[in-house]
Amino acid sequence: MTVKAVIFDLDGTLVDSNEAHAIAWVNAYRLAGYGEVSIEEVRKNIGARGDLITERVLGKEAVKDYRRIRSFKDRVFLHLLREGKVVVFPEVYYILKTLRRYGIKLSVATSTSIPLLIIMLEFFNIINYFDSLVAGEEVVRSKPDPHLYLKALRLTGTSPQETLIVGDTEFDVIPAKNIGATSVYIKRPGNVGPLNVKPDYIVKDLTELAKIILQRW
Repeated sequence: MTVKAVIFDLDGTLVDSNEAHAIAWVNAYRLAGYGEVSIEEVRKNIGARGDLITERVLGKEAVKDYRRIRSFKDRVFLHLLREGKVVVFPEVYYILKTLRRYGIKLSVATSTSIPLLIIMLEFFNIINYFDSLVAGEEVVRSKPDPHLYLKALRLTGTSPQETLIVGDTEFDVIPAKNIGATSVYIKRPGNVGPLNVKPDYIVKDLTELAKIILQRW
């Protein structure tokens, strides 16, 4: 079936930010009084929503303090962004322009908060390429539950069968396969851990999306 929409994850897919998020969480937990937390433990949970990362790393009791922890985390992350520790992947501008020329609808569906999502897309001057944005706090259940992507599909007005879902973790592959969308796993250097589910496509560079779409044209 012809591809009419592409839904992107943000962190690790469009923007090289996973390590900055991990560093920001570790610093936030320390600043909030929870002591030193293993960055490896945080890294393996990047891709999930922040409250779930906090629950998995610190336990359920810490979630009661999540708003304060999140405030510290966002401030640290924004400092890292301004310091150049977060960059857009170099092929992103090319592939977004190409997909727009094809008439493909584009969306971002991410566990990242709405303020950080908008700040990053504006910072890298790519926000105008997207028809819709969906952030983690807009849905009840986090990835790998498909709610985030189902909302993105409603906003793009396309069916799962007409849509590519592109991400860098199994938190993106699992919901794509569960709803019948085509899953594209972007294998970035430094991706953490093996996949426990098989994506429809594995790519090393987002420019490969153009080839996948032309095969389906």
